[in-house]
Amino acid sequence: MNEKKNARDQYLNFYEELYLEYSRIDDTQVMTKEKKAFWIQGKPEINKALFLAHGYMGTPGEMLTIAAPFIEQGWSVIGFLIPGHGSTAKVANSYRHEYWQKIMALKLTLVCSCFEEVHTAGFSTGGLLLHDFLLHNQTPLALKSQHLVSPFFVQRLKTFFDRLIEILFNGLSINIAYFFTRFRDLKVMTIDRQFYNQTLPITTARQIKKLGLLVYNEHREGKTITIPLHLFLTEGDLTVKTTASQEVIERDAVNVTHVWYAGSEPHHLMAPSVSKVALDLQQRIFKVIFNK
Repeated sequence: MNEKKNARDQYLNFYEELYLEYSRIDDTQVMTKEKKAFWIQGKPEINKALFLAHGYMGTPGEMLTIAAPFIEQGWSVIGFLIPGHGSTAKVANSYRHEYWQKIMALKLTLVCSCFEEVHTAGFSTGGLLLHDFLLHNQTPLALKSQHLVSPFFVQRLKTFFDRLIEILFNGLSINIAYFFTRFRDLKVMTIDRQFYNQTLPITTARQIKKLGLLVYNEHREGKTITIPLHLFLTEGDLTVKTTASQEVIERDAVNVTHVWYAGSEPHHLMAPSVSKVALDLQQRIFKVIFNK
């Protein structure tokens, strides 16, 4: 029990230091409770944890629908915050993907060190970081399965004007961006505002694209991921090139279960405010883990 308490304190203390760093970067920024990393401690007799990794412009809170049945069963639930996220565009743009990778490895390893059984669920950028972790680190013995929702490796809508977009639109408000583009994958950020940045960090988006392509173009001999991997994709995703996501997962993992949602279901499959299949996705993950 002390081991878990020490790990929890270490985990949350790291983020408190990170929020102070945010304030030094942008003295106007405010971290609300809803956007912070969390460690929900479960029942003492249940030595199991669910580790959550969110997507671009999001925070761990956007993953709570997936976590709900695990919390009810007394599991511990850990919400990983990608450094830079949860604040302003200025703060987000100050961090690079190498640091995200480093912190993901440190925090997931920490969690796996104090639980008998750990399962991960990652959305979009979070899914990319979790997959990258398994490619470049020895899989912890406690890590039993991985569940990726719309993982990002290659952008669906390519543009040759990334640098110009970065110059013109860095820090643009979500309200304005959504009003003029009606881009479906921004809609959730105008509804569930408590979990999302409200200004666009375009430099951060370019870092995600860079890391995604590095992983996508990595040449590997044989499949290296042996734990069960659950992949959720939707035909309606306007952010992710789903064929590329499928290609990467099939290339790297031995034991893959695919779930394809037809029609216009959005990138944020796990968000009930925009996705009709959010609860179906939740139950599929829950049942796979509990009936393993």
